[in-house]
Amino acid sequence: MMRSFARSISSLKQVPTVAELTGSHLLITGQTGSGKTTTTLSLLSQLQQTTGTVIVLDPTGEYTRLPNAVVYRLGGNAYLDAGQFSATELLRITGLPLSLAQLLNQAMNSLRIKQNLQGTLQIFKKINYPINQYLQQVAQLTDWSSSYPIKLLAQQIIEELMVPFADHRANYDVCGQEYDYQQIRQLWSSLVKLRTQIAQPAFQSLFGTGQQDGPLTELNYILRMFLTQPADHQTLVIDLSPLKQYEAVQGTVISILLKHLLNERLRITTDQLPVKIVIDEAHRYLPTNGDLKNNGIFQIAREGRKLNLALIITTQSPLDLPSELRSQFANLIVHHLAAPQEWAAFPWTHENNDHLATGMAVMKCGLNGAVTARINLPAWWERSQHGIY
Repeated sequence: MMRSFARSISSLKQVPTVAELTGSHLLITGQTGSGKTTTTLSLLSQLQQTTGTVIVLDPTGEYTRLPNAVVYRLGGNAYLDAGQFSATELLRITGLPLSLAQLLNQAMNSLRIKQNLQGTLQIFKKINYPINQYLQQVAQLTDWSSSYPIKLLAQQIIEELMVPFADHRANYDVCGQEYDYQQIRQLWSSLVKLRTQIAQPAFQSLFGTGQQDGPLTELNYILRMFLTQPADHQTLVIDLSPLKQYEAVQGTVISILLKHLLNERLRITTDQLPVKIVIDEAHRYLPTNGDLKNNGIFQIAREGRKLNLALIITTQSPLDLPSELRSQFANLIVHHLAAPQEWAAFPWTHENNDHLATGMAVMKCGLNGAVTARINLPAWWERSQHGIY
């Protein structure tokens, strides 16, 4: 018999069911060591007994040992196509100035033309190339033709730095006639940095450009399959740990994947399989520039409920989340918090919460009253401590 999720410390109140807690967006919060991970693992164990799909975006690799997990690891058996990144996103994750966005976008388009329309993984040589012909090819690029060889990106930028001759030989109907050597020299440090970053092992794992032991599957294809087919009591874990030293990169990847999930769901108007999306320590992967509305976590929080997409996120402090994001969570599990101002974010909790020992939490579903409970470890937990699953 499956162990229950939690037990109330009061005989007068019942603990919300897992279905109730995860029927809408759920926020799990509490300081380090308070029991957030135990709660999340127990929830995942219970959700595996349902017919819905659970997707864990795992930045640390902590959830890869979850029983009945289907694990896709960046650089191991999965990658994210470089064409999923906008020029601005790519500049942010590589630490290059955003002023290069237009030039980078031109280079990306040129490489897309070369790969998807001309069928070669080569640099697009633009000297004396007719402008009208180039613009016609750019207009043919669509979602299906987003891929390009990112290893060639720095070299392609040089090909974009073309100018007409500076005398009577100038031809303004072509992309350029000679390199703008002065501008290339000015941008050289950025080009070297871009090439160096893309060659880093973490970025090779992300884009699938390094040496591989086996075949790689594109992450968006994986998500599409799990969105439309029952998971058969398994949990999809996307292991982003090869990027763990690059939190900003992980945040961008998580945002891109969630936007893709949302767009896929918008295309499916019937028979929408319930999907739960788990993100541990989500505050680390939110934008620091205030651009919350364009972030995938916020977009799922705001629009996912009507599409049968429910977020389950954890964070050490509710104050780590912007108030406009925190307000999207109707269901909450609150473990021990360190500061009174953190408890003030939840006025429905008890005034004195020092009694919340590790593994205990105050729970609330929607407008229902709060319940204090102790979280039960999943049955497989004890076996895992001895290396048995």
